[in-house]
Amino acid sequence: MENLKEIVRGTTARLSHACEGKLFYQIQTKKHLYQLEINSMDKDWTATYLFPEFKSITLMRWIRKGKESEDGSFIQLN
Repeated sequence: MENLKEIVRGTTARLSHACEGKLFYQIQTKKHLYQLEINSMDKDWTATYLFPEFKSITLMRWIRKGKESEDGSFIQLN
């Protein structure tokens, strides 16, 4: 897995699908494809618009949380 800086630099997070209040974004880097799961019911998102695409750096906080917690909310797909 690449470091956080490599994942967010110049990449786009694209909405893949939604299920049970969770949104799944995919981030393609030069080396790997990653998936980020965001629970849209969390209080962090109550005043946030969820778009089909974000600059990955915008979601850096959640990417970092997913990498550090290793709870499956941020995974490498290939």
